[in-house]
Amino acid sequence: MLKAIIKEAWISITSYKLRTFLTMLGIMIGVAAVVMMVSAGQAVQLHITKSFSSMGSNRIFISPAELVTGGVRGGRGLPSVTIEDVKALKELKGVKTASYEGRTAVQVVYGSNNYGTSVYGTNPDILIVNNSEIDDGVMFTEKDVKSARPYAVIGQTMVNELFGLQNPIGKTIRLKGQPFKVIGTVKEQGDGLFGNDMDNFIYIPYTTLRQRLAGSERPKYVDMAYVVAETEDQIENVSKRIEYLLRSRHRLKEGQKNDFQIRPMTDFINKVRNVGFVLSMLLAVIASISLIVGSIGIMNMMLVSVTERTREIGTRKALGAPNNWIMTQFLAESILISFIGSFIGMIFGIIISQLAGSVLGYEVPISIWSVIVSVSVAIVVGVVSGLMPALKAMRLNPIDALRYQ
Repeated sequence: MLKAIIKEAWISITSYKLRTFLTMLGIMIGVAAVVMMVSAGQAVQLHITKSFSSMGSNRIFISPAELVTGGVRGGRGLPSVTIEDVKALKELKGVKTASYEGRTAVQVVYGSNNYGTSVYGTNPDILIVNNSEIDDGVMFTEKDVKSARPYAVIGQTMVNELFGLQNPIGKTIRLKGQPFKVIGTVKEQGDGLFGNDMDNFIYIPYTTLRQRLAGSERPKYVDMAYVVAETEDQIENVSKRIEYLLRSRHRLKEGQKNDFQIRPMTDFINKVRNVGFVLSMLLAVIASISLIVGSIGIMNMMLVSVTERTREIGTRKALGAPNNWIMTQFLAESILISFIGSFIGMIFGIIISQLAGSVLGYEVPISIWSVIVSVSVAIVVGVVSGLMPALKAMRLNPIDALRYQ
């Protein structure tokens, strides 16, 4: 019986090809818009997630605790983690390495060229933390850090802006009037998550930063510390070990708040994923407005079809067709129109999304959501828009229907 109903519904909708196509067009556009919006949201989510992951999804950030006055947060407190703390963190189980940094902004000068940049005082392990590699030359050593050597390792933006085609290794640059010898360059990293230049930096030994560029009343304390877990799965356990170690080293009593903050990279990634999901759903809801227009179009066509086929409905009833069969017939036509339109819209939405992603240089995932949305829309819109016309057809009086001109 189902096969017969579908076959008859197909014959009915193909009898008026242009009208059927124009009716489907609204659903096609609506579903294509939903698929494209969902794909756009997922593409943004994937891009941001990959950007965070490329920086190291197994990283843990340790910063000064936030100041809270009267329930209001007022920025960070004084640095609380020392260089010795970082050395102790390296020895924890599950820790691959640890690093730290202090930062200052300077205008770097070489000959007649100068450029604004950020100078990071750190140790050699910062390369592992940032997933960076030396492109030319070498990285300074822990011995250089202890000796406060005036060495600099620069990013590719510094190479391009200051030296052009010259080899920077061995050259002397000036930071706040102080001479620094360039001993290495870091491989290009490109733009960051928010379009920031990831190659515009200079690494120098932390002790050199404190003694020559940015003095501090607490030179043994670092502005930020980083820990790299051996694997992402160990992040939670390593974070607990870090908290226990630092509380012990800082002699914090039970009930006393931490004077530091521990923030795993996975927390940032999960938040981004949640935001991306909400964004995808919001875009899908906005695009779904066009589906309402499409459903109205189907309903209008089916109402016209009921009116045009009034005598046919009367004949069927006179020959003994039950009311539920009449109703099912018109619902089947509505659902078939909606299903075909949704399927075509899904295909076009996926194709357009992939083309747009290719042009813009973004990876656009083909999600199962596209199929789920299309099938769901086909059923819901088909039933909702066909229900009223089907009920109207079912309630027709066969005698009146046969007399209809």
